[in-house]
Amino acid sequence: GKLFAAVAMEKAMMWLMLLLIVAVAAFNIVSALVMMVTEKQAEVAILKTQGMTDRALFLVFAVQGMFNGIVGALLGVVLGVLGSWQLNNLLTLLGVQVAGVPELPIVMDVSQIGSIFASALGLTLAAVLYPAWRAVKINPAEILRDE
Repeated sequence: GKLFAAVAMEKAMMWLMLLLIVAVAAFNIVSALVMMVTEKQAEVAILKTQGMTDRALFLVFAVQGMFNGIVGALLGVVLGVLGSWQLNNLLTLLGVQVAGVPELPIVMDVSQIGSIFASALGLTLAAVLYPAWRAVKINPAEILRDE
């Protein structure tokens, strides 16, 4: 009935909140990589003049961004699972009692954890594409002329 509908609505809202958190993390990855591309323009220009292909240059920045995303996603999953396991202990430590219930039932669904991890990696991949493309589009002549 109504309780089941309320729980389903809460689950949908939690997914939305998680998606927003991961989107902010993806934006941070984009920002960090764009700053790095901007800071490393001279080095990128030198690599391009030395014969580095656009594909290899793209992969350098894409792999670095994906590495950061994978580490962040793994860390998030591990800390999230540990935090969930210890939720009742944390609530007791903080002196919080939820609706008079001594303990909250904690159920972790491996498929949901996998979906969250996959979503984080998918957003990371999407976030990495623009900075890597921007690095490829650097014109060595313009950059090295200013050096």
